Amino acid sequence: MRIGKGELGDLRDELVRLTDFIRIMETDELPYFYRCFDAMKNNIEIFLCIGSTDIEDLYIVLERDWKASHMMFIGVQDYDLREQHPNIDPMMCLYFARLLAEVGKYFERGKNEFVKN
Repeated sequence: MRIGKGELGDLRDELVRLTDFIRIMETDELPYFYRCFDAMKNNIEIFLCIGSTDIEDLYIVLERDWKASHMMFIGVQDYDLREQHPNIDPMMCLYFARLLAEVGKYFERGKNEFVKN
């Protein structure tokens, strides 16, 4: 599958859902990886607003932030909703995992699939 501006909009929407969920769950202090996801969302919004066409350059920045969100010890893979919120419904943990998977699928494809639209 080749990714164009339409898919960037979808990725932005997935990032909005993910960041909203994290903000709702963590009312005191946001985890480190939240900033990475928020930066990704903002970079896509800027890209779409200015009408740029070089998706490949944007992808490099998005991929950098995706990798930063997975840093050892402070990344999303070390975040445990059940530890932070012991009384949380287990379905919420699955929902969070799905939100991450929806964003992650754009980075499993590789940058060669991003094209100009």
